[in-house]
Amino acid sequence: ATDHPFMDPSVMQVSSSQSATVGAGLDDPFGAQAEPATVPVAPVISQPPPQPAQPTLQPVSSAGFSAGYGASTPPTSGYGGGYGSGTASFNPQPPKQYGNEETMHKQEEINTDVLQPNAEKLVEDEFRKREQDLERRETQLRDEQKRLEDARVYGDRVPNFPPIPKFFPCTPCVYHNIDFDITPEHQLSVRRVFYHWQFTVFCYLLNFVVCFGMICALGTKAGSAFGLSLLYAGLFIPLSFLTWYRMLYNAVRLDSSMRYMLFFFMYGMQIFVSGIAALGFNSGGFAGWITAFKTMEDNKALGVLGIIVSLAWCANCLIAVYLIMQIHKTYRTTGQSMEKASGEFAASAGSNRNVAQAVLRSL
Repeated sequence: ATDHPFMDPSVMQVSSSQSATVGAGLDDPFGAQAEPATVPVAPVISQPPPQPAQPTLQPVSSAGFSAGYGASTPPTSGYGGGYGSGTASFNPQPPKQYGNEETMHKQEEINTDVLQPNAEKLVEDEFRKREQDLERRETQLRDEQKRLEDARVYGDRVPNFPPIPKFFPCTPCVYHNIDFDITPEHQLSVRRVFYHWQFTVFCYLLNFVVCFGMICALGTKAGSAFGLSLLYAGLFIPLSFLTWYRMLYNAVRLDSSMRYMLFFFMYGMQIFVSGIAALGFNSGGFAGWITAFKTMEDNKALGVLGIIVSLAWCANCLIAVYLIMQIHKTYRTTGQSMEKASGEFAASAGSNRNVAQAVLRSL
Protein backbone atom coordinates (compact mmCIF):
# COMPACT_ATOMS: atom_id res chain seq x y z
CA ALA A 1 0.00 0.00 0.00
CA THR A 2 1.26 3.40 -0.87
CA ASP A 3 0.50 6.70 0.83
CA HIS A 4 -0.58 8.49 -2.29
CA PRO A 5 -4.32 7.95 -2.86
CA PHE A 6 -4.15 8.27 -6.61
CA MET A 7 -1.40 5.70 -6.84
CA ASP A 8 -3.73 2.98 -5.81
CA PRO A 9 -3.74 0.30 -8.51
CA SER A 10 -7.56 0.06 -8.70
CA VAL A 11 -7.99 3.78 -9.13
CA MET A 12 -5.29 3.95 -11.75
CA GLN A 13 -6.93 1.08 -13.68
CA VAL A 14 -10.37 2.75 -13.76
CA SER A 15 -8.83 6.08 -14.77
CA SER A 16 -6.89 4.58 -17.63
CA SER A 17 -9.92 2.69 -18.93
CA GLN A 18 -12.12 5.83 -18.92
CA SER A 19 -9.45 7.84 -20.66
CA ALA A 20 -9.16 5.22 -23.37
CA THR A 21 -12.86 4.99 -23.92
CA VAL A 22 -13.97 8.66 -23.73
CA GLY A 23 -10.91 10.72 -24.54
CA ALA A 24 -9.31 8.63 -27.26
CA GLY A 25 -7.30 10.86 -29.61
CA LEU A 26 -7.63 13.95 -27.45
CA ASP A 27 -3.95 13.89 -26.49
CA ASP A 28 -2.89 14.66 -30.04
CA PRO A 29 -4.81 17.68 -31.17
CA PHE A 30 -2.79 18.10 -34.32
CA GLY A 31 -2.93 14.49 -35.36
CA ALA A 32 -5.49 12.61 -37.36
CA GLN A 33 -9.01 13.39 -36.52
CA ALA A 34 -10.52 10.85 -34.27
CA GLU A 35 -14.04 9.76 -34.71
CA PRO A 36 -16.39 11.34 -32.21
CA ALA A 37 -17.58 9.14 -29.50
CA THR A 38 -21.23 8.26 -29.49
CA VAL A 39 -23.08 8.95 -26.28
CA PRO A 40 -26.29 7.05 -25.84
CA VAL A 41 -29.27 9.53 -25.58
CA ALA A 42 -32.82 8.64 -24.78
CA PRO A 43 -35.13 8.84 -27.81
CA VAL A 44 -37.39 11.99 -27.98
CA ILE A 45 -40.98 11.29 -28.84
CA SER A 46 -42.96 14.30 -30.12
CA GLN A 47 -46.46 14.63 -28.64
CA PRO A 48 -49.27 16.94 -29.70
CA PRO A 49 -50.19 19.79 -27.34
CA PRO A 50 -52.91 18.99 -24.90
CA GLN A 51 -56.43 19.94 -26.04
CA PRO A 52 -59.03 21.47 -23.67
CA ALA A 53 -61.61 19.02 -22.53
CA GLN A 54 -65.02 19.40 -24.21
CA PRO A 55 -68.17 19.32 -22.08
CA THR A 56 -70.20 16.25 -22.59
CA LEU A 57 -74.01 16.18 -22.48
CA GLN A 58 -75.45 13.70 -20.08
CA PRO A 59 -78.88 12.18 -20.67
CA VAL A 60 -81.49 14.04 -18.62
CA SER A 61 -84.64 12.37 -17.40
CA SER A 62 -88.09 13.96 -17.31
CA ALA A 63 -87.74 14.52 -13.56
CA GLY A 64 -84.45 16.33 -14.07
CA PHE A 65 -85.88 18.45 -16.87
CA SER A 66 -88.88 19.43 -14.77
CA ALA A 67 -86.45 20.81 -12.18
CA GLY A 68 -84.78 23.03 -14.82
CA TYR A 69 -82.46 22.75 -17.77
CA GLY A 70 -79.80 20.08 -17.24
CA ALA A 71 -76.36 21.21 -16.18
CA SER A 72 -73.43 19.94 -18.21
CA THR A 73 -70.59 18.05 -16.48
CA PRO A 74 -67.71 20.23 -15.43
CA PRO A 75 -64.47 19.85 -17.40
CA THR A 76 -61.91 17.60 -15.80
CA SER A 77 -58.94 19.67 -16.80
CA GLY A 78 -58.03 22.97 -18.42
CA TYR A 79 -55.03 24.29 -20.29
CA GLY A 80 -51.97 23.17 -18.35
CA GLY A 81 -54.11 22.83 -15.24
CA GLY A 82 -54.68 26.64 -15.10
CA TYR A 83 -58.19 26.80 -16.53
CA GLY A 84 -60.98 24.34 -16.29
CA SER A 85 -61.80 24.29 -12.63
CA GLY A 86 -65.29 25.89 -13.18
CA THR A 87 -68.45 24.20 -12.00
CA ALA A 88 -70.64 24.34 -15.16
CA SER A 89 -70.66 25.63 -18.73
CA PHE A 90 -73.43 27.73 -20.36
CA ASN A 91 -75.83 25.84 -22.60
CA PRO A 92 -77.79 28.24 -24.87
CA GLN A 93 -80.43 25.70 -25.82
CA PRO A 94 -82.53 23.53 -23.53
CA PRO A 95 -81.60 19.89 -23.64
CA LYS A 96 -83.82 17.44 -25.31
CA GLN A 97 -86.42 15.66 -23.30
CA TYR A 98 -85.68 12.05 -22.83
CA GLY A 99 -88.02 9.63 -21.30
CA ASN A 100 -91.38 8.03 -21.71
CA GLU A 101 -93.80 10.04 -23.91
CA GLU A 102 -96.76 8.82 -21.90
CA THR A 103 -95.17 10.17 -18.74
CA MET A 104 -94.72 13.59 -20.34
CA HIS A 105 -98.34 13.65 -21.48
CA LYS A 106 -99.51 12.77 -18.00
CA GLN A 107 -97.40 15.62 -16.61
CA GLU A 108 -98.97 18.05 -19.08
CA GLU A 109 -102.43 16.81 -18.17
CA ILE A 110 -101.68 17.30 -14.49
CA ASN A 111 -100.44 20.85 -15.12
CA THR A 112 -103.57 21.63 -17.17
CA ASP A 113 -105.85 20.18 -14.51
CA VAL A 114 -104.15 22.31 -11.87
CA LEU A 115 -103.90 25.62 -13.77
CA GLN A 116 -107.25 25.68 -15.59
CA PRO A 117 -109.46 25.57 -12.47
CA ASN A 118 -107.39 28.34 -10.89
CA ALA A 119 -107.80 30.60 -13.96
CA GLU A 120 -111.54 29.93 -14.12
CA LYS A 121 -111.86 30.73 -10.42
CA LEU A 122 -110.04 34.04 -10.85
CA VAL A 123 -112.29 35.06 -13.75
CA GLU A 124 -115.39 34.04 -11.81
CA ASP A 125 -114.28 36.01 -8.73
CA GLU A 126 -113.61 39.12 -10.86
CA PHE A 127 -117.00 38.83 -12.55
CA ARG A 128 -118.72 38.41 -9.17
CA LYS A 129 -116.98 41.51 -7.82
CA ARG A 130 -118.07 43.61 -10.80
CA GLU A 131 -121.62 42.33 -10.53
CA GLN A 132 -121.77 43.20 -6.83
CA ASP A 133 -120.38 46.67 -7.56
CA LEU A 134 -123.02 47.28 -10.23
CA GLU A 135 -125.79 46.09 -7.91
CA ARG A 136 -124.51 48.38 -5.17
CA ARG A 137 -124.46 51.39 -7.51
CA GLU A 138 -127.92 50.56 -8.80
CA THR A 139 -129.24 50.38 -5.24
CA GLN A 140 -127.67 53.73 -4.40
CA LEU A 141 -129.20 55.38 -7.47
CA ARG A 142 -132.62 53.87 -6.68
CA ASP A 143 -132.44 55.08 -3.08
CA GLU A 144 -131.36 58.55 -4.17
CA GLN A 145 -134.18 58.75 -6.70
CA LYS A 146 -136.70 57.62 -4.08
CA ARG A 147 -135.35 60.14 -1.60
CA LEU A 148 -135.70 62.96 -4.11
CA GLU A 149 -139.19 61.82 -5.04
CA ASP A 150 -140.24 61.65 -1.40
CA ALA A 151 -138.71 65.05 -0.76
CA ARG A 152 -140.53 66.43 -3.79
CA VAL A 153 -143.92 65.07 -2.69
CA TYR A 154 -143.84 64.59 1.07
CA GLY A 155 -140.55 66.08 2.22
CA ASP A 156 -140.20 68.86 4.75
CA ARG A 157 -139.58 71.83 2.53
CA VAL A 158 -138.56 75.11 4.08
CA PRO A 159 -140.97 77.90 3.03
CA ASN A 160 -139.31 80.37 0.67
CA PHE A 161 -142.20 82.30 -0.90
CA PRO A 162 -142.90 85.15 -0.93
CA PRO A 163 -139.26 86.23 -0.69
CA ILE A 164 -139.34 88.44 2.40
CA PRO A 165 -136.17 90.01 3.83
CA LYS A 166 -134.96 88.53 7.09
CA PHE A 167 -135.34 91.78 9.07
CA PHE A 168 -139.12 91.78 8.40
CA PRO A 169 -141.30 90.35 11.20
CA CYS A 170 -143.16 88.17 8.67
CA THR A 171 -141.72 84.97 7.21
CA PRO A 172 -142.33 83.12 3.90
CA CYS A 173 -145.51 81.06 3.80
CA VAL A 174 -145.03 78.27 1.23
CA TYR A 175 -142.26 76.39 -0.53
CA HIS A 176 -142.03 77.30 -4.20
CA ASN A 177 -139.49 75.76 -6.60
CA ILE A 178 -140.64 75.00 -10.13
CA ASP A 179 -137.35 73.42 -11.20
CA PHE A 180 -137.44 70.93 -8.33
CA ASP A 181 -141.14 70.18 -7.87
CA ILE A 182 -142.39 70.21 -11.45
CA THR A 183 -141.43 67.68 -14.10
CA PRO A 184 -139.56 69.12 -17.10
CA GLU A 185 -142.41 68.56 -19.58
CA HIS A 186 -144.80 70.72 -17.48
CA GLN A 187 -142.43 73.40 -16.25
CA LEU A 188 -143.17 75.76 -19.15
CA SER A 189 -146.94 75.73 -18.56
CA VAL A 190 -146.59 76.26 -14.81
CA ARG A 191 -144.03 79.00 -15.33
CA ARG A 192 -146.35 80.83 -17.74
CA VAL A 193 -149.20 80.74 -15.22
CA PHE A 194 -146.81 82.02 -12.57
CA TYR A 195 -145.84 84.95 -14.80
CA HIS A 196 -149.54 85.61 -15.38
CA TRP A 197 -150.11 85.71 -11.64
CA GLN A 198 -147.32 88.29 -11.32
CA PHE A 199 -148.96 90.35 -14.09
CA THR A 200 -152.26 90.08 -12.19
CA VAL A 201 -150.57 91.46 -9.08
CA PHE A 202 -149.27 94.36 -11.19
CA CYS A 203 -152.81 95.05 -12.48
CA TYR A 204 -154.27 95.15 -8.95
CA LEU A 205 -151.53 97.47 -7.71
CA LEU A 206 -151.82 99.78 -10.72
CA ASN A 207 -155.60 99.89 -10.27
CA PHE A 208 -155.11 100.87 -6.63
CA VAL A 209 -152.69 103.68 -7.57
CA VAL A 210 -155.13 105.14 -10.11
CA CYS A 211 -158.03 105.00 -7.64
CA PHE A 212 -155.84 106.65 -5.01
CA GLY A 213 -155.11 109.43 -7.50
CA MET A 214 -158.82 109.78 -8.20
CA ILE A 215 -159.67 110.32 -4.52
CA CYS A 216 -156.84 112.83 -4.27
CA ALA A 217 -158.08 114.75 -7.35
CA LEU A 218 -161.85 114.32 -7.12
CA GLY A 219 -162.31 114.06 -3.35
CA THR A 220 -165.01 112.00 -1.71
CA LYS A 221 -166.71 111.38 -5.04
CA ALA A 222 -164.15 108.62 -5.70
CA GLY A 223 -164.02 107.38 -2.10
CA SER A 224 -165.87 104.10 -2.71
CA ALA A 225 -163.65 103.27 -5.70
CA PHE A 226 -160.53 103.81 -3.59
CA GLY A 227 -161.81 101.68 -0.71
CA LEU A 228 -162.78 98.78 -2.97
CA SER A 229 -159.49 98.95 -4.90
CA LEU A 230 -157.63 98.67 -1.60
CA LEU A 231 -159.78 95.69 -0.64
CA TYR A 232 -159.20 94.01 -4.00
CA ALA A 233 -155.45 94.49 -3.80
CA GLY A 234 -155.21 93.20 -0.25
CA LEU A 235 -157.60 90.27 -0.71
CA PHE A 236 -157.39 89.07 -4.30
CA ILE A 237 -153.59 89.06 -4.61
CA PRO A 238 -153.05 86.27 -2.00
CA LEU A 239 -156.30 84.54 -2.96
CA SER A 240 -155.29 84.39 -6.63
CA PHE A 241 -152.00 82.79 -5.64
CA LEU A 242 -153.64 80.18 -3.40
CA THR A 243 -156.82 79.44 -5.36
CA TRP A 244 -155.64 79.06 -8.94
CA TYR A 245 -151.85 79.31 -9.27
CA ARG A 246 -151.01 77.14 -6.26
CA MET A 247 -153.81 74.79 -7.25
CA LEU A 248 -152.19 74.22 -10.65
CA TYR A 249 -148.76 73.91 -9.05
CA ASN A 250 -149.93 71.11 -6.74
CA ALA A 251 -152.04 69.48 -9.46
CA VAL A 252 -148.97 69.05 -11.68
CA ARG A 253 -146.69 68.16 -8.78
CA LEU A 254 -149.01 65.50 -7.35
CA ASP A 255 -150.68 64.50 -10.65
CA SER A 256 -154.12 65.16 -9.15
CA SER A 257 -157.25 65.33 -11.31
CA MET A 258 -159.27 66.90 -8.48
CA ARG A 259 -156.84 69.80 -8.21
CA TYR A 260 -156.96 70.25 -11.98
CA MET A 261 -160.73 70.62 -11.74
CA LEU A 262 -160.47 73.16 -8.95
CA PHE A 263 -157.89 75.08 -10.95
CA PHE A 264 -160.16 75.28 -14.00
CA PHE A 265 -163.03 76.56 -11.84
CA MET A 266 -160.97 79.19 -10.00
CA TYR A 267 -159.11 80.28 -13.13
CA GLY A 268 -162.43 80.74 -14.85
CA MET A 269 -163.44 83.03 -11.98
CA GLN A 270 -160.23 84.99 -12.52
CA ILE A 271 -161.13 85.47 -16.20
CA PHE A 272 -164.55 86.75 -15.17
CA VAL A 273 -163.02 89.19 -12.64
CA SER A 274 -160.54 90.45 -15.24
CA GLY A 275 -163.39 91.14 -17.66
CA ILE A 276 -165.34 93.06 -14.99
CA ALA A 277 -162.21 95.05 -14.10
CA ALA A 278 -161.62 95.90 -17.76
CA LEU A 279 -165.15 97.34 -18.02
CA GLY A 280 -164.75 99.38 -14.81
CA PHE A 281 -168.27 100.15 -13.59
CA ASN A 282 -168.81 103.36 -11.63
CA SER A 283 -167.78 103.09 -7.99
CA GLY A 284 -166.94 99.43 -8.57
CA GLY A 285 -163.35 99.74 -7.41
CA PHE A 286 -161.84 99.15 -10.89
CA ALA A 287 -160.52 101.95 -13.09
CA GLY A 288 -161.77 100.34 -16.31
CA TRP A 289 -163.06 101.80 -19.55
CA ILE A 290 -166.22 103.35 -18.10
CA THR A 291 -164.45 104.90 -15.12
CA ALA A 292 -161.53 106.09 -17.26
CA PHE A 293 -163.69 107.98 -19.78
CA LYS A 294 -165.81 109.49 -17.00
CA THR A 295 -162.71 110.61 -15.07
CA MET A 296 -161.19 112.15 -18.22
CA GLU A 297 -163.90 114.85 -18.11
CA ASP A 298 -162.51 116.09 -14.79
CA ASN A 299 -158.84 115.14 -15.04
CA LYS A 300 -157.27 114.08 -18.31
CA ALA A 301 -154.13 112.68 -16.69
CA LEU A 302 -156.15 110.38 -14.48
CA GLY A 303 -158.27 109.46 -17.48
CA VAL A 304 -155.19 108.40 -19.44
CA LEU A 305 -154.00 106.32 -16.49
CA GLY A 306 -157.45 104.74 -16.34
CA ILE A 307 -157.19 103.79 -20.02
CA ILE A 308 -153.79 102.16 -19.33
CA VAL A 309 -155.35 100.17 -16.48
CA SER A 310 -158.20 99.12 -18.77
CA LEU A 311 -155.76 97.87 -21.40
CA ALA A 312 -153.86 95.95 -18.72
CA TRP A 313 -157.05 94.22 -17.56
CA CYS A 314 -157.99 93.36 -21.13
CA ALA A 315 -154.57 91.85 -21.73
CA ASN A 316 -154.89 89.97 -18.44
CA CYS A 317 -158.20 88.48 -19.53
CA LEU A 318 -156.90 87.43 -22.96
CA ILE A 319 -153.76 85.84 -21.47
CA ALA A 320 -155.90 83.90 -19.01
CA VAL A 321 -158.12 82.55 -21.81
CA TYR A 322 -155.06 81.43 -23.80
CA LEU A 323 -153.42 79.76 -20.78
CA ILE A 324 -156.53 77.89 -19.68
CA MET A 325 -156.80 76.42 -23.18
CA GLN A 326 -153.17 75.27 -23.05
CA ILE A 327 -153.57 73.77 -19.59
CA HIS A 328 -156.70 71.94 -20.72
CA LYS A 329 -154.72 70.32 -23.55
CA THR A 330 -152.08 69.23 -21.06
CA TYR A 331 -154.84 67.91 -18.81
CA ARG A 332 -156.14 65.70 -21.62
CA THR A 333 -152.70 64.37 -22.60
CA THR A 334 -151.79 63.32 -19.04
CA GLY A 335 -154.72 60.91 -18.73
CA GLN A 336 -156.75 62.99 -16.26
CA SER A 337 -160.55 62.69 -16.27
CA MET A 338 -163.68 63.64 -14.37
CA GLU A 339 -164.06 60.08 -13.05
CA LYS A 340 -160.57 60.16 -11.59
CA ALA A 341 -161.24 63.57 -10.03
CA SER A 342 -164.47 62.33 -8.42
CA GLY A 343 -162.65 59.26 -7.06
CA GLU A 344 -159.96 61.45 -5.52
CA PHE A 345 -162.57 63.72 -4.00
CA ALA A 346 -164.43 60.77 -2.49
CA ALA A 347 -161.19 59.35 -1.08
CA SER A 348 -160.15 62.66 0.44
CA ALA A 349 -163.65 63.29 1.86
CA GLY A 350 -163.81 59.78 3.33
CA SER A 351 -160.45 60.24 5.03
CA ASN A 352 -161.63 63.51 6.62
CA ARG A 353 -163.32 62.71 9.94
CA ASN A 354 -165.40 65.91 10.06
CA VAL A 355 -166.81 65.35 6.59
CA ALA A 356 -167.61 61.72 7.38
CA GLN A 357 -169.43 62.68 10.58
CA ALA A 358 -171.43 65.37 8.74
CA VAL A 359 -172.50 62.82 6.14
CA LEU A 360 -173.55 60.35 8.85
CA ARG A 361 -175.62 63.03 10.64
CA SER A 362 -177.35 63.92 7.40
CA LEU A 363 -178.35 60.28 6.95
